[in-house]
Amino acid sequence: MIVTVVLFVCFILFTIAVCKVDVAAIGPQGSSVGFAKLNGAVAKLFPFNKTFYKLTNYLGYFALLICVFFAAMGVLEFVKKKSLRKVDPKLIILGVFYVAVILFYVMFIKVVVNYRPVLEDGALESSYPSSHTMLAVCVFLSTVIQISLGKGSEGFKKTVKVVMLLLTVVMVAGRIVSGVHWLTDIIGGIILSAALLSMYNAAVNYVENARREQAKGL
Repeated sequence: MIVTVVLFVCFILFTIAVCKVDVAAIGPQGSSVGFAKLNGAVAKLFPFNKTFYKLTNYLGYFALLICVFFAAMGVLEFVKKKSLRKVDPKLIILGVFYVAVILFYVMFIKVVVNYRPVLEDGALESSYPSSHTMLAVCVFLSTVIQISLGKGSEGFKKTVKVVMLLLTVVMVAGRIVSGVHWLTDIIGGIILSAALLSMYNAAVNYVENARREQAKGL
């Protein structure tokens, strides 16, 4: 949990820096962004790329399907066992984790830090932190943790881990190359996701350790 707190503090400090450091109107329709020299240089290096934009959108849909899959598992367990207490606590924690990710996503739609370097259907759209980056890091990497603690062969678990890590890298890199986010949007998304993921991991480990201790007692 100490790591979680440190990461949240880092995210807050970085967000303040994005709002205060080297702010300039380099975005569409005169919109401003912090770290303007750095963000401007990266934006020139990676202009809008439709192919990577579509690819990362499809990966975002895949991440949502994973969320639906685990949510369905939780619902099925609840229906089968007819008690929330009998549902795998790891699934309950995962559901709470997904809700936390959604709440942060909604919050930053309302609280605009900066807008995207490109217009969406001719309009400005909130850009910080990158929601696709959050989706990839949070969903794909929490899947690695969830699978690693569940049943299944080691070969299957290793395959899932490699695939999820690869998809995470592709999503994060793809959002930069697609040109639809400032570099600081991606960095902010990574830091916030790391904080949320650390909190989720701490909760899951606590539950697993408690289960092991209970098993020893029996």
